[in-house]
Amino acid sequence: MKTPIISTTLVAAGLVMVSASFNRAQAQQVQCSSEVGKTTAVTNAAGHVITTRYQTDRPNLQPLLATTIESEGGCLVAHLSGQVRITDNYVAFQVRVNGIPLRGQHPLPLFSTPVVFVAIDSAPVSEDEQFIDPSKAVSYNFFTKIPPGRHLVEVLGAAGSGIDPANPPTATHLVLTLEYR
Repeated sequence: MKTPIISTTLVAAGLVMVSASFNRAQAQQVQCSSEVGKTTAVTNAAGHVITTRYQTDRPNLQPLLATTIESEGGCLVAHLSGQVRITDNYVAFQVRVNGIPLRGQHPLPLFSTPVVFVAIDSAPVSEDEQFIDPSKAVSYNFFTKIPPGRHLVEVLGAAGSGIDPANPPTATHLVLTLEYR
């Protein structure tokens, strides 16, 4: 006879084993290298008000920056940095080329859209994030291999599910710098 405790323990152990196997499979190192001969950078001095909710809106990311590059092919390295004012738990970003997310991004738990994110620190002082609106510096690096030709590189963003329309999060001083051949 199985008791609920034994059944729960067996299910939990099975999930841990499946999760560990999945994490090992995803932990394979990936690399890309090529000479860099070109650099492109883009920003918007006005900054960005983020109104899209990652968890509930469809599409769940809004455009923030975009530029087109002409490449000889090889490795594209993208650097994204800026300052983010968080008003609802987190702000997420995605950098993509020709609609495909670059390496270095993963979906938040229970979602399928690959992103990077910055969140409010968990502490008693930060419990009412709607009123303290912490600003944080962010900096991320991504890469992918691209074929020769013209490519559209975009930065998209979103915030948590409880955006207050009167107090939306913002991304300012956002700069996308691209290195490629």
